[in-house]
Amino acid sequence: MTSSEVAALPRAFGGPGCGPGQFRAPSGIAVDTRGRVWVADTGNDRVQAFTGDGALVRVLAGRLKAPEAVTVDAAGNVYVADTGNHRVVQFSWQGGFVREFGGLARPRAVALDHAGRLLVDDTGRVARFDTRTGAALSDTAEPIGSPRDVAGDGAGGVWVAEPGNHRIVHFGASG
Repeated sequence: MTSSEVAALPRAFGGPGCGPGQFRAPSGIAVDTRGRVWVADTGNDRVQAFTGDGALVRVLAGRLKAPEAVTVDAAGNVYVADTGNHRVVQFSWQGGFVREFGGLARPRAVALDHAGRLLVDDTGRVARFDTRTGAALSDTAEPIGSPRDVAGDGAGGVWVAEPGNHRIVHFGASG
């Protein structure tokens, strides 16, 4: 085996359990600009952050119920799809509560668009929020039957994975 082959081997950390650095059904993952890996640890009702080498850096817990997804903005703010509590919660990178985005049925995925708006895959729709004020913005123009993941593009549009209808949908910046 050459050194380049050794470098290509995947790194893994964690294992089953409820202790620090362990997981029960991790379902969402994001990497911030500092290389920290944020994991929605759904079965343990928490989000854990690690260095790229797997060292535990932070745990966000206590008020979360079955979080399914996480995303991080350029400033390090962490957005968690707190699925069991029907909301998205924003934390500072240090773990302090910033705000919650409510009025959701079952948020399962979160993303940010180029303007910093929060995109939330919710039951039958993609909800949008202003991250500076917490205000709800208009949903996407077309109802979505079964969204499962969302991503913002560089032009203000939204990409949606819709597995129930076996398609990917794109909405332009105007909705």
